[in-house]
Amino acid sequence: MSETTHDGTVAVSAPAPPDEGLTAAELAAKYGLTVSGARPSLVEYVRQLWGRRHFILTFSRAKLTAQYSQAKLGQLW
Repeated sequence: MSETTHDGTVAVSAPAPPDEGLTAAELAAKYGLTVSGARPSLVEYVRQLWGRRHFILTFSRAKLTAQYSQAKLGQLW
């Protein structure tokens, strides 16, 4: 788009950005953004928990081992 200025020269303006005029909700939907603090449904939560079960077990065992490695009874337990 071009316009004539007051001194007779032609000024060329850049085209509007593709995201101009979109609301925040429309921008979020366009780029696939979701609320960061949104909680999953119970079914989705259980699915995620099941998928991370190996990490949860390994982490808890490692934490207990580190915590009780210096205690005499802890080593037997």
